[in-house]
Amino acid sequence: MNKSTTALAILLGLTSMSAVAAQDNAFQHEASLDYQTNSEEVSDGAWNAQYRYYVAPVDQSKSPYALNGFLAQTSNIGANYSTFDVADYDQYGVDGTYVFDSKWFVSANYQQVDVSSTDFNTYGAQVGYYFNESSSVSAFYQDGDSNVEESYGLNLRSYIALQSTAGVDLKATWVHLDSDDVFNLGADWYVNNSWSVGAGYINSDADDTFNIRTAYWLRISDSFSANFNVSKVLDSDYDGVGMGVGVVGRF
Repeated sequence: MNKSTTALAILLGLTSMSAVAAQDNAFQHEASLDYQTNSEEVSDGAWNAQYRYYVAPVDQSKSPYALNGFLAQTSNIGANYSTFDVADYDQYGVDGTYVFDSKWFVSANYQQVDVSSTDFNTYGAQVGYYFNESSSVSAFYQDGDSNVEESYGLNLRSYIALQSTAGVDLKATWVHLDSDDVFNLGADWYVNNSWSVGAGYINSDADDTFNIRTAYWLRISDSFSANFNVSKVLDSDYDGVGMGVGVVGRF
C-alpha cells in the first residue's frame, strides 16, 4: 500500500466517526486537508492543505457550511499547499482580501509552482464589490514569470436563499488569455446547509464541457467536520468519476 492510499484510509477513518451535536459556533480560523482523485486510478490523486484567518468571526449557523466564508464578506488571509506525486507537482502560496466598510474589496495572491525540473511564480490581484449580503462582482488580473501566460477577467457570484430549501449558489466567470476566452458557468442547489447538487458548463476555443456534481458537508463536532464530493464530466473523452474527501477544522 503506497503512502497516498494509506493516508486516504486514515482520512476516511476519521470521517467515519459518529456525529455528535454541534452548536455551529462562529469561527475565525479554518484549516483543511483534502484528497482529490478519479475513479480510474484512486491512488493517483492530489493532496491539498489550506489555512485561513478571518478578521471578524464567521457565522456558520444561517447558511450552507461550504459558503460561510464567502457570505461573511470580511477581510481574511490564507495559505495553501498542493502536491500531486504522479506529475511531480508541488504548489504553495499565500493570498489575502481586505474588505472596506463600503463593501468594496481588494485581493492579492502569490503562488510558487514546481513541476518536475521547472519552477515558476504567479501573482495576481482582484478588485470587487459586494452589492448585497450574498452577491459580489469583481475584476482580476494574473501573471507570472517563466513565460506564464497573463490573464484577466470578471467574476460574478450570487447566493439566493430559498424558503423550502437552503438556496442556490450561482457563479459566472470570464477569463481572457492571450490565445483564448474561457467562460465558466455553474449552479449549485443546496438542499440543506450540508448537501448540494449542481452542474457546470465551460466554453473555450478548444472545447465545450458539461459536468454534474454533488457534495456533502458532515458536521462531526463544534470544531471538526468532514466533506465529500463526486463529479462527472459529461463527455466520452473524459473517463471515470471525480471524487474527493476532506477534513476541516474551525475554531
